[in-house]
Amino acid sequence: MGTLNIDVGKCIGCGKCVRMCLANNLEVVDKKVRETGKGCIRCGHCVSSCPRGALELAGGAEESPKSKGWLDGRLVSDSDLESLYSAMKGGRLEGRCWTRTLQGEELDRYVEDSMDILKKGASDLPIVGEWERWRERHDVLEPNPVIWEGKQVLFIFSETPDQALEASNRMMMRGFGMGIRGFHSNALMMAHKLDPERLDAYFPGIGAPMRMAFVIGHGRRLIEPVFKPLESVRKLFGR
Repeated sequence: MGTLNIDVGKCIGCGKCVRMCLANNLEVVDKKVRETGKGCIRCGHCVSSCPRGALELAGGAEESPKSKGWLDGRLVSDSDLESLYSAMKGGRLEGRCWTRTLQGEELDRYVEDSMDILKKGASDLPIVGEWERWRERHDVLEPNPVIWEGKQVLFIFSETPDQALEASNRMMMRGFGMGIRGFHSNALMMAHKLDPERLDAYFPGIGAPMRMAFVIGHGRRLIEPVFKPLESVRKLFGR
């Protein structure tokens, strides 16, 4: 079973998703996209790039950080953010690119405004109900269902979509080497699409449309829970 739900009826074989896939998991065959089986990393790049809405992550775009526990809740430092920004500006790009990262109370307000927009314009989305239930419980130990263990959202603005894709690919690849992970928030991007004027107020002076919104953070060391039980078993056999 693939990691993507692909609606071949909507797919026009444009190849935008193939160009942005960091894992080389997509290809176009007979004018339709399909997975190659090389391993989806569930970043959501392909979903956000499709002009026809033909792609979605199996299980939901916002489920991956919850089910896999990707992020550990720590902030990405200012110096590490600067490294990500530097990677995004490297190389030769057509057009210009701007980046902004929200965190703390400012990010809380942004998410509140985004969910208010979705409640009014897309109330049937599952994430809206999850958000409402989370707010009613007021459990500080339960992660926010929009950003989960992430504490920062990195936004990319650019004059052209292709320029944003190129910049985001470099940002993700630099982040992997630094132990930084992230996932594209389709919920936040949908809210911006419904009411860009309200949300653009958070980013004065930006001269281009918002293209992407990444929840970022430090990746969990998921390998540790696997090896620790194995060490216990070995001790039982004197190894």
